[in-house]
Amino acid sequence: MPTLNFEEIVTKISTEKGLTREEIEKKVKEKLNQLSDLISKDGAAHIVANELGVRVYETPSSTPKKVSIKELNPAFKNVELLVKVLKVNEIRNFKTSSREGRVANVLVGDDTGTCRLVVWDEKQIKELEQGCLKDGCILKVMNCYVKDNNFGGKEVHMGSQASWIIDPAGASVVNVKATNIDRKFIKDLQENDNVSVVGTIVQIFEPRFYDSCPQCNKKVAILNFVFDDGTENIRVVCFRDIVKQILEVDDLLILKDNADKFREIQRKVAGKQLTITGRVNKNTFFNRLELTANGCSETNPKELAVEIEKNK
Repeated sequence: MPTLNFEEIVTKISTEKGLTREEIEKKVKEKLNQLSDLISKDGAAHIVANELGVRVYETPSSTPKKVSIKELNPAFKNVELLVKVLKVNEIRNFKTSSREGRVANVLVGDDTGTCRLVVWDEKQIKELEQGCLKDGCILKVMNCYVKDNNFGGKEVHMGSQASWIIDPAGASVVNVKATNIDRKFIKDLQENDNVSVVGTIVQIFEPRFYDSCPQCNKKVAILNFVFDDGTENIRVVCFRDIVKQILEVDDLLILKDNADKFREIQRKVAGKQLTITGRVNKNTFFNRLELTANGCSETNPKELAVEIEKNK
């Protein structure tokens, strides 16, 4: 049965029992000491919650759970959400050892934040293909499930049991609040940070390609570059649409096995000033931090100069 993680347990105990975070962490520490550190911090928090009579699991229910993006939790099933469509991304083919098909993702938001909506069912994918869902639409999604993603956030998945209503009568999402992302200098980055970094591309490496669907021979590009903000530099890893955006190339396959074409683009892109958002990960092989990008935008050079000057 799905359970909550440490931070969610602390929040639940605090809400239900009125304890401060310091009081809860003290109880967790006492429990760890009592059990000679033979359990994890999460496990100790579960025991503390149980002793206080706080339930830290979600009982399965057929009743739809209406939530906002801020309230998303992987323990929730049968989720219902009312959101505004911010960006419809391309449909991709996939193939695993057990199944193959198509998948699409849509960036959506409400007045508490933004998240990715992952669409697996062919019925909804066909509607996307036909252009039924457009940026700015209001969308009511039903019978979905929630998962953690690689960027430290939550995303909503639509499987075969899920459905949606496009522009439901009388429904509206007036203000969309951007999900909280910390603005940091590279020198201050820590593993698992969800951040926004402003800087300059100082070195860019030839993209690598791998097969996303061997049958249709469709390839996905991975791009690495070194990003510098005047405090330090970090290697950035990005995929698919972000690669196209950074390289300003619609068809990335023109770069495959074409060193001359890549060098031409490399000269143009080096020195490009951007704001990169993403998650900081630890590359254990090289023992270094890397930033996996989930978004980027061009930056005003004057604004970048001001940021660098502030940190001197």
